[in-house]
Amino acid sequence: MSSTHEGSTLITETEAPTDRLDRDDVFHILQCRRRRLVLKYLQEHDGPADMRDVTEAIAAVENDTTVAQLRSQERQRVYIALYQSHLPKMDRDGIINYEQDRGVVERTARTAQFDPYLVNEPTLLPESETTDEGPVDDGPVNEGPADQGPVDQNRDDASSASDTAGGWNQPSLVAAGGGLALVASVYAATTLAGPAALVAVAVGALVAVLAGVYYYRESIVEAGA
Repeated sequence: MSSTHEGSTLITETEAPTDRLDRDDVFHILQCRRRRLVLKYLQEHDGPADMRDVTEAIAAVENDTTVAQLRSQERQRVYIALYQSHLPKMDRDGIINYEQDRGVVERTARTAQFDPYLVNEPTLLPESETTDEGPVDDGPVNEGPADQGPVDQNRDDASSASDTAGGWNQPSLVAAGGGLALVASVYAATTLAGPAALVAVAVGALVAVLAGVYYYRESIVEAGA
């Protein structure tokens, strides 16, 4: 600006506005987290940003959720605050360009001055798409000896059935059979006469003796087992 007073010329030069804010103005802007998140969003996204996208990203961070799971009230609270207060103020201070009619926000030369103060803010980039790889295979689990299943159980049941019948083990059954053979031979001797009776008694006695020997031997084996 220049002016002339009584033949002398007084020239006052006014410096062009600087592109840098003073320290107090910077910290005043940074006091509000929503303003910091607006700057973080613009830092991570190239070009003009849609205000609705900025709103949703900030609301998701504030509510510790995803954009897809945001409720309308959560969006609305952030939108109103940005629309009525934060974005117009930052636009007036030359920190951002905010075209309210179009709902578009973008960086200015002054925006970069805030970048060093945004390192502790969470990222506002969209979540990367995850691929469905199905359940994770943790490998074989050591659960001890393998269960042999019903096949082994059936085999054991068959062995038990062959050794036991009505609570009798095999040697007992043989001894009982020998006793019955002896009784049958004595009965035959009383009803038969001559050599036939002698043969019946001899056969019955032989069977009884063999049964007794088998019973005795098996009893010793079981006792030693």
